[in-house]
Amino acid sequence: MEPRITHLLARLRKRFGRAEHVAEVEEYLTAKGFDRGQIGTIVSAWLSDIGGEQRAVPVSTQGPVRIQGPHERSRFTPEAWGYLLGLRATGVLGPDELEHVIDRVLMQVDGRVSLDDARSAVEAGGPDGYGPYGEPTIVQ
Repeated sequence: MEPRITHLLARLRKRFGRAEHVAEVEEYLTAKGFDRGQIGTIVSAWLSDIGGEQRAVPVSTQGPVRIQGPHERSRFTPEAWGYLLGLRATGVLGPDELEHVIDRVLMQVDGRVSLDDARSAVEAGGPDGYGPYGEPTIVQ
């Protein structure tokens, strides 16, 4: 893990000891200038670090935050996970679409899911052959 993230997780662990403080951690990270995708990734790592329960935790203004399940933690790079959470936070992906993309990429990628893998899964669109913005998916 990156030294900067390790240091940040240590500060969060010291300042906010329990998983019930997720909303406070998100406010703190927002005040420090992190974006929604970064906050989702950091909160997920923080919850794993403190041994917190992995579940969606309500956010005061944005609705629930998607936290990685045990089977997903080792599969996604932080960049890929942050990218997907960022698309969800901005409304590009709805909650059901996000779950569909996560399931699809986990089935199609062996090993660790990179940012490029996540982007490809989003661009590939849904089962109807249309991409996330309504254009047809063209396979060359």
